[in-house]
Amino acid sequence: MKNIIILPSFERDLKKLPSVDRGKVVKSLGQFNEFIASGNFSQGLGLKKINHDKYEFRVDIRLRIVFKQMGQDIYLVLVGSHDEVKKYLRQYRQK
Repeated sequence: MKNIIILPSFERDLKKLPSVDRGKVVKSLGQFNEFIASGNFSQGLGLKKINHDKYEFRVDIRLRIVFKQMGQDIYLVLVGSHDEVKKYLRQYRQK
């Protein structure tokens, strides 16, 4: 069984979003949870690998959610625009 862990960075990003976008994030997280539980992949999620251990999926045309998988744990790292994801990846490479 996989554990989904919400990081403080994800919570901060989520709080910054308008309520309409937060609702979309909740819906996408529900679809993601179904995927984790059943293994049935929904094309609408647009899941893709962006790094050796990081992945992203779509909330809508603008928003993405980045998560990191370590063993049985899935860490929700970031929710933001495509540009914010790119900025996060640049910062990650510098460390």
